[in-house]
Amino acid sequence: MTVEPIKPLAFTIHDAVAYSGLSRSRLYTLIQSGELPSLQVGGRRMILRDDLDAFFARLAQAA
Repeated sequence: MTVEPIKPLAFTIHDAVAYSGLSRSRLYTLIQSGELPSLQVGGRRMILRDDLDAFFARLAQAA
């Protein structure tokens, strides 16, 4: 029996940096410009995994 790792629904900025390879400041710039949606959950800024994947899909289509 193999156990698949859990895929998070959303990332903190720290985790989004690790997942995407983008810098922390670049993520905040994308959020502020509206290119990358985010949520405020308590004191944390969260980015949905689907939104991050969609952002990269849009970049790939534009290339």
